[in-house]
Amino acid sequence: MPSLSWRNVIVSGMGVLTDGYNLYSIALTSFFISSSFSFSKVELGLLVAGSYYGAALAALVFGLFADRLGRKSLYGLDVAIMAVGAGLQGLSQSYLELFLARLILGVGIGADYVLSPVIVAENAEGKNRGKMMVITFAVMWGLGAVIAAFVEQVTLALGLPNSLVWRIVLSAGALPALSVFYLRRRIYETLLFISRVRPEHRDVEKIERELGRPIPKKRDEVSFLKRLTSSALFIVAASILWLLYDMYSSTFAIYGPITIASNLGISPIMFTYVAQFLAGIPGQLICISLIDRIGRKPLIILGYAGVAVWLMAYSLLLVDPRVFGLSATSLSSSSLVGEAALLGFTFYLLNYLFSAIGPASIIGSAMIAPELTPTKVRATGQAITVSVDRLATALNITAFPLLLSHYGLAALVGFYAMIALVSSLITLLVIPETKGKELEIPLFQKGS
Repeated sequence: MPSLSWRNVIVSGMGVLTDGYNLYSIALTSFFISSSFSFSKVELGLLVAGSYYGAALAALVFGLFADRLGRKSLYGLDVAIMAVGAGLQGLSQSYLELFLARLILGVGIGADYVLSPVIVAENAEGKNRGKMMVITFAVMWGLGAVIAAFVEQVTLALGLPNSLVWRIVLSAGALPALSVFYLRRRIYETLLFISRVRPEHRDVEKIERELGRPIPKKRDEVSFLKRLTSSALFIVAASILWLLYDMYSSTFAIYGPITIASNLGISPIMFTYVAQFLAGIPGQLICISLIDRIGRKPLIILGYAGVAVWLMAYSLLLVDPRVFGLSATSLSSSSLVGEAALLGFTFYLLNYLFSAIGPASIIGSAMIAPELTPTKVRATGQAITVSVDRLATALNITAFPLLLSHYGLAALVGFYAMIALVSSLITLLVIPETKGKELEIPLFQKGS
């Protein structure tokens, strides 16, 4: 595996870590923000979803420019915008200022969710591309969530006031973004963009010198619009899969440390650590070891089957603990207690494990669209999936507090279980297997 590929994994992964940090940090600090500003449930939903609205707006613009100008020309701008948005959060003096800061943060995240998956995919060998994308996205996102929990734990241990805790935790999200700004501005253009779209690019000689061989070049002469329309089915399918995945995944990521942790009687920080170290990381390691051997589809379908089973079990437990041989008193004021709380957390962790084995590590790693669309329209195709997903998820996150108060956690968890089953069917019927396949033309010689 050329060092060029792994360099892109590290540089791209830090942007994803920033996203994981910022998404999880708002979940951990939303309670503390209320000590500084007053807001309704709808306003809380809008605040939490602010970065998603920003991402939905920015993704399409960055995707179109990335296909026209190249990936390198925009890389670094995304993390700079993320850093500005994250830093402004800590300086906000009103609810409106904080919401606008999160919109700016989302613009950077949306740009990164277009550029990073495309860059990693276009510089990777077919035989290792799956594991590289899982490491870049699923692993680094989870690491960002753990770091967010750790930063908050430190601020609380220092006895800082709530009004300062949330400002420090949120603004610290600027640091991982800034750490890779220089490196992102120094990367080469991707191998596939050069070979299929811009063979005369000025980076050609530098890359060929590093690789020690010529880059195969075969310019794509088909029109942009024709390539885009011929990829429409896969772009739509990828958008729907990511949308459905994030309907439950992002909701759990944002509200889980508060809503589910409270339901189970544990602290948000402990909830984060246990979920990541006992379920998230083990699931990711399983996915990394299998994705380029057995393929994407089996892991997505197996993972979603597990998600459906364990979320439905959790839902039934919330409805009536007696289904599992426990007393009715195990459910007290919509919260599980005693053995029921332990069983509920076990169900949630098993759901998290199976999600990490397949859906979270593959769909959540933005792997579908980049592997199924031609280089000429790859960034635009990815941008469409990001915009659709972020906008739909933003609306879902905004509405969740109201839905929770109206329907209850049991009904919502059961609904998410059904989403898993629908997603399995879409994967089975529409998505082709891409295991070991080059995206368009082989870029690496055997043994390179």
